[in-house]
Amino acid sequence: MRRSSALYGILGLVLLAFGLVDYFIASGFRVFVFINLIGGVFAIILWLTSSRPALASIAGRRSTRYGANAVVYSIAFIGLLVAINYISTLHHTRLDLTEAKVFSLSSQSINVVKQLKKPLKFYGFFQGGDNGTARSLYETFAYYSPKVTFEMVDPDRHPELAERFKVTTMGTTRVQYGGENGDGTNVAELNEEALTNAIIRATKETKKVVDFLDGHGEADPDDAEGQTGFGSIKTALEGEGYTVNKIVLATMPKVPDEVNLIVAAGPTKPLGQHELDALSEYLKHGGRMIAMFRPQRADSSIDESGLVKLVGDWGVKVGNDIVVDQVVRLFAGPALGLNPLVQTYAEHPITKGFKQRTVFPMARSLTADTNLKPGLTVTPISKTSDTSWAEVSLDVLFKQQKAQLDEKDTRGPIAVVETVDANLETLGFGKGTARMVIFGSTDFGDNQYVGNFFNRDFFVNSVDWLTGEENSISIRPRSIRASRFRLTTDQFAIVFALAVLLLPEMLLIAGIVVWWERRN
Repeated sequence: MRRSSALYGILGLVLLAFGLVDYFIASGFRVFVFINLIGGVFAIILWLTSSRPALASIAGRRSTRYGANAVVYSIAFIGLLVAINYISTLHHTRLDLTEAKVFSLSSQSINVVKQLKKPLKFYGFFQGGDNGTARSLYETFAYYSPKVTFEMVDPDRHPELAERFKVTTMGTTRVQYGGENGDGTNVAELNEEALTNAIIRATKETKKVVDFLDGHGEADPDDAEGQTGFGSIKTALEGEGYTVNKIVLATMPKVPDEVNLIVAAGPTKPLGQHELDALSEYLKHGGRMIAMFRPQRADSSIDESGLVKLVGDWGVKVGNDIVVDQVVRLFAGPALGLNPLVQTYAEHPITKGFKQRTVFPMARSLTADTNLKPGLTVTPISKTSDTSWAEVSLDVLFKQQKAQLDEKDTRGPIAVVETVDANLETLGFGKGTARMVIFGSTDFGDNQYVGNFFNRDFFVNSVDWLTGEENSISIRPRSIRASRFRLTTDQFAIVFALAVLLLPEMLLIAGIVVWWERRN
C-alpha cells in the first residue's frame, strides 16, 4: 500500500509538470493542459490521503521543519526578485557611469526625439533580422521618447518591406516618420549622429538655404580634402537639413530671396562695391550673415577692407592684429601660440549650456563700436583667456616669429566672436530684425580645425540661431572612447585583497566555525 501511494505522488508530479510546460510553451490546445492538471491534482490528493500517517510522522521531524523553512525562504526570495523585476519594468531607468556618457544620447539627439510630434519608427534591415549594436542604439532612442519604436527586419523573410522602402544594402536603417504613410529616409551608417541627422531630415518640413560667397578666395565648402576647405562644415549643415550652395554675387543683381543665410568665409581679395551694396541691402531687409576674417600677412596678400567696413557699419570693429596666447607644452613650459583656446562664453542663445572648449587659430580681435546706433545690440560671446593679447606688430611676428605684449597691444581677454542683433525699425530700415555672427578667425571652421574640440557645434549653433532654428542648438553626438581607471601598485593590492580574497575567506571561516560547533 505504501509503495502504491508513493507511485500516486510521483505520477501526480509528472502530470503537473507536463501540464505546466505545455501551458507556458505551447498555446491553443488547452485540453492536454486541463487533463494533465486535473489528473495530477487528483493523484496528489490520493497520495496525501493514503500517506497521512507517514506524512504526520515526517512533519514531526526536525529535519522536515528545517527543510520547510528553507523552502519558504527560497519562495520568498524568488518572490522578491520577481517583484523587483516587475517594478523595474514599470519604472525603467538607465544609468550611464562612463566619463564621457558614451552610452547616452547627446543633448541634440534628446532634443530631437523629445520634439517629435508624430510616431517615428526605425526599421533595421540586417542579416537574420537581428544586430546587437543596432538594437541597443534603437533602444537608447526609444528610451527618451515614447513616440520612437523599432523593428528588426530580415530582408530575406520580408522582401516586401525592403522593396517598399527601397532598401538595397544590408545594414540599412529606415527612419519612418508619421506612420506607414508618412515620410522617411534610409541611413547606411549605424551610429547616433547618422540616425539623429536622418530624423532631422525626415521631420523638417522645409529646408533652409545657406549660401557661401565665392570668387574672392573664400574657403570652399566643396573642398572636403584640403585643410583649408569647409567641406566638413558643409557635411555637418547638410546632415542637419540645410541646403548648402556657393553663390557668385558679382553676377547677380541682389541676394536671392530664397537664401536664408550668407557666409563670407575669409575672402582674401576685396569684394566689389556692387557685392557690398547687395549684402548691405540684404541685411537691411532682414538678412542673416556670417562674416569670418583672416589676419593680414606681411606681404599684404589679404585684403578684407570691404568686409571690415560692412561689419563696421553694423557696430563691430575688426582689429588689424592677431590674437596671441600662452600654451603649455609638456616638459617645455609655457610658450606663445597663435591658436588661442576659448572656454569663456557670454549668455546668448548660441552658447546656452555650452561649456566646452573651442579653438580660434589665427584670429583677429573684435570689439563693439563704442557709439552704437540705436537698434543695434552687439554681444561678444567668446573671449580668449587673461593671458592673451592682440598683437599689432604683425611684421615682427611673421618675419621674426616673435611676439611681446607692449603698450600698443590690447591685453586679454580678447573677443573673437561677436553677434549683432539689429532692430530694423529702430534703425529706420523697415520692420523686422537682421542678425550677424562675426568670427575673428576663418581657420576656426576649416577641415583642419573644425573637428578640434567643439568648433563644429559652435559653428552649427550659430547657423541655427541665425536661421531661427534655436531649438536645434545643442551639443552634437560625441565619439565613443573607452573610460580607463588607472591604479597604482598599492591601490591594486587593496582592491585585489578586498574584492577577490576577503569574501571567500570570510565564507570559509564561517563554514569551519559552523562545522566545528555541530561536530561538538
